[in-house]
Amino acid sequence: MNNSQKYYINTLQKCVVIAFIFLINVSCSKPKEEEQENSDKKTDILTLSAEQVKNAHLVLGAFDKTTISDEIKANGIVDVPPMNMASVSIPISGYVKSTNTLPGSPIKKGGVLATIYSMDYIQLQQDYLQAVSRLKFLEQELERQNVLSKEDIGAKKKLQQADSEVSSMKAQTKALALKLELIGCSIEKLKKGQLSSSINITSPIEGYIKTANVSIGKNVAPTDVLFEIVGNTHKHIELKVFENDINKIKIGQKIVVEHPTFSEKPMMATVFLVGKNVEADSKTINIHGHIDDEIMESKLTVGQYVNTKIFTGKRMVNTLPETAVVIHNNGGFIFIQTKENTFQQIPVKIGTTEKGNIEVFTEKNIDNQQIVKQGASILQAMLASSE
Repeated sequence: MNNSQKYYINTLQKCVVIAFIFLINVSCSKPKEEEQENSDKKTDILTLSAEQVKNAHLVLGAFDKTTISDEIKANGIVDVPPMNMASVSIPISGYVKSTNTLPGSPIKKGGVLATIYSMDYIQLQQDYLQAVSRLKFLEQELERQNVLSKEDIGAKKKLQQADSEVSSMKAQTKALALKLELIGCSIEKLKKGQLSSSINITSPIEGYIKTANVSIGKNVAPTDVLFEIVGNTHKHIELKVFENDINKIKIGQKIVVEHPTFSEKPMMATVFLVGKNVEADSKTINIHGHIDDEIMESKLTVGQYVNTKIFTGKRMVNTLPETAVVIHNNGGFIFIQTKENTFQQIPVKIGTTEKGNIEVFTEKNIDNQQIVKQGASILQAMLASSE
């Protein structure tokens, strides 16, 4: 094979390779071109036949003018004021003799929570009776010295001493009596010689037992909290509102408490207090709300978690029924009629929803357009299938 023949063959091979590569590129690019063509065909315009419009049962109309309540969502808990909570302890050391209480049990004011044995209590009663006896003796001695001082000038010093001892013993006796009364001892019974080795711990308020930290034989001290009592009245809600919404909250605004217990009839409350301090960690402020209905209030449980809506005002806005809006992500779409049997998809932003009415915002003014108020989801499905 001579050089000219080799050159011819090499040239021919190169041409074949180039042609092959060209065909591959053409075949690969064709679907992309078709895809681009299909993409170009995508539109927000939908044209239907008269029969399709009839079968879709479309309802056309303009925006509704609706008064919408502005609201702020807030979470919180059910609570009671400090005067309706009690931490119960005993001001003397002892041992638990008996208790019949359980957490969650109801308790009346003055009801017995537990009984305590106390040697210190016995000693305190003894000290009081001895002080009473000593005071009686000193008072008699004071009377005697008073008589003697009238007859003998030198006896005045003894009179002053006797008077001082009486005053001191009166103070001691009074202090012991106050200590005993604080424990719950009857001074009148004690003066009659009725001593006791046990003390009844009673509830200072009516409510239910939240915690009980006692057991038979347990040693208790004045620093121990033995019971926690929560009252049943004056329940309220403590809410957390973000600092960005603080200026919208005013005393007297209405609150809807959302809870499965009140699904048929919502529980209403009223803003009673607005906190003055922003919590550094959560960037929230406390809102104190009072329940409007006492019967509903009684159904709440202290510590219960609640979701609420605080109504901050009202305004007139453009709304459409839910059947007019196709929700998509944080926004949605509506359809307007551009000409007979032809509809255009319009993107909208969603505002407040209330009683089936949706507040919508559009980029351009369509107040004079006919809007599809029923059947938007059907048109959306048709538009999607036509693409």
